[in-house]
Amino acid sequence: MNAYVVAALIAIVIYTVFNLIVGLGLGFDKETVSSARGYFIGGGTRNFILFFTTVATWFSTGIYQGVVGSVYKNGIGWIGISTWQLLVVSLMGILGPRFYTLSKIRNYITPADLVGDYYKSKPFKIIMGLGMLAFCIPSMMAQIRGVSWAINGITDGFIPFQLGVLYAAVIVGIYVYLGGFNSQAWVDTAQGLAFIVILWGSLFIVAWKNGGWNESWSRLMETAPEVLYYKDITEYWNWRMYLSFFVLQGCGGFFAPYVWQRSYAAKSSGAVKKLAGYMGAFFCFGVCFPVVFCGLNFHVLMPEMANPENGLVAFMAQFAPAWGIFVTIGILAAGMSTISSILVTCSSIVAVDLGGIIAPSADSVKVRNWGRKAVIVMLIIGVALSLISLNTIEILINLTLAGFTQILIPVLGIFVFRWITPKGACAGYIAGLIITYLGTVHWNNPFGFMGGMWGLAANIVICVIVSMFTEPIKEEERKQFLSPLSKPDKG
Repeated sequence: MNAYVVAALIAIVIYTVFNLIVGLGLGFDKETVSSARGYFIGGGTRNFILFFTTVATWFSTGIYQGVVGSVYKNGIGWIGISTWQLLVVSLMGILGPRFYTLSKIRNYITPADLVGDYYKSKPFKIIMGLGMLAFCIPSMMAQIRGVSWAINGITDGFIPFQLGVLYAAVIVGIYVYLGGFNSQAWVDTAQGLAFIVILWGSLFIVAWKNGGWNESWSRLMETAPEVLYYKDITEYWNWRMYLSFFVLQGCGGFFAPYVWQRSYAAKSSGAVKKLAGYMGAFFCFGVCFPVVFCGLNFHVLMPEMANPENGLVAFMAQFAPAWGIFVTIGILAAGMSTISSILVTCSSIVAVDLGGIIAPSADSVKVRNWGRKAVIVMLIIGVALSLISLNTIEILINLTLAGFTQILIPVLGIFVFRWITPKGACAGYIAGLIITYLGTVHWNNPFGFMGGMWGLAANIVICVIVSMFTEPIKEEERKQFLSPLSKPDKG
């Protein structure tokens, strides 16, 4: 075992101990986790913690791996990332305060709590819960695989991929099982700060190794000028892909249940608005810019890359080995923060949406305990599936967000289109999930549109047709449901 591998192992141990200290020390609150609501969404999260738990949850291993790889393979088209992030924060600013207010008044814990209550449909609540579970799993697979690849690479194979998978599951499982949302939010904050610093450090190293800031762009123009220009319609980044990406990443980013629940977890509706306001600039310039820069400039010193998704680790291993250890820690932070968020969300869906149907009279402590058991079950499922090589991180994340986007139509039925009926919303949602999966995994994005766009189209068509022949929510019931929004909390 060489000195580099020893240093990497020491760094991983320090990172692990630090996370457990934060999660089980600073982030653990015995009173908060004594109830189901406190365990799943906390007890009113401080603005600073809410900001960074949202950042860490949203930006996963895909930032260090899948996104860098896509920029390398497909060129500057990925700069579109800066536009779809604005859709995420716009939806957060418009819908987030409404979600918070309704959750506070009616004690909602999951997204299906809110939607199912409005449409007065227990079957729809179950279907929505199952749908969100099904599309959370690919994302968890992507994060676990990303963390495992990073550990395997940085230790030069000393820690095998399978052991890396187990590591990610066990460490995250410990503080999530015991501390729930509050513990993972505090760990997220520490990890979010770490992976942002490491990401920007990587940008400066890439620029330095390429001869400096100005020289980097000059060399890139000489080596691979094609990646700096928009390509014609036969290439990956055509207008169909841009439109698909904007809609699916933007809507899926906000409607992801682990992001949606951040609205519930805030201290006030005003805090959610502030969160949305801060996020836009931070997403675009704090995170997206260094990712795009690194992905493009790898063409200069690494023109042939066997696995672009692992490009950042490969680059640092060759040109800045010491910093490569920090990059791996950044990948661990990004991936494990998202794994922990997905676990809390999945456990809430199992305990509240599914368990609540089976035993509606269960008390808060029993529901909390169901959630803890669900954490273990979901980890076992995630680990088992992560050991099966199915798709790249990029495809898994795209599938996940496309699935989450399908709840857009039922949500618009609550706040905008009063004519959407419970049966129409449910039928459209089911059709959207099915077509999204088929279009993404089996049909390979027909006619250049991502599978999720075909799913959304099917969702709309089926919803409209079924709603034409079924009864909508009565107007007085709709007004009663939305009445808390007339006096939202401004705190």
